[in-house]
Amino acid sequence: MAQERARTLGHPGIGSEHLLFAVADAPTRVGEVAREYGLTPDGVATQTDRLLARPRRAFDNVDAEALAAIGIDLDAVREALETNFGPIPPPWPLTRRPRLPGHLPITGRARSCLRAAVTEAGRRGVSPAGASHLGAVVVGTSGGMVPPILTALGISAPALRTALLERTW
Repeated sequence: MAQERARTLGHPGIGSEHLLFAVADAPTRVGEVAREYGLTPDGVATQTDRLLARPRRAFDNVDAEALAAIGIDLDAVREALETNFGPIPPPWPLTRRPRLPGHLPITGRARSCLRAAVTEAGRRGVSPAGASHLGAVVVGTSGGMVPPILTALGISAPALRTALLERTW
């Protein structure tokens, strides 16, 4: 599911946000528990899109109110730049990458999650690692896009992690 989600978004690899989507979308007990806690595929998709949204023009993500507080008028700066240099182009191309054939590579953070799921299963005397171990590790990860996605959805990572480990055996 994570690879399918990454492909749908045109991403070059599978990241922890794609693993989180797979947890939320799982047609198993892991997915049921995740959805009970508010982790839905639509919620993850919406927050991933929000976090990956890039500004369409220079200055789009600049805090105009903060600059105004120190005497800088952002609109005046933008206007002066465009008057003197022409329209400001987007900071990067706005096209998605082409779909790649075969398996997508796994990012370092997602690889760490997969390894940690194996470790988690081993600590609990289980082999191989299952979806509950991966789900618990992914929601408990401290970096990347997962923490801001969970925060935006109002989900407590420790509570969901505990529920996944306790209720999905």
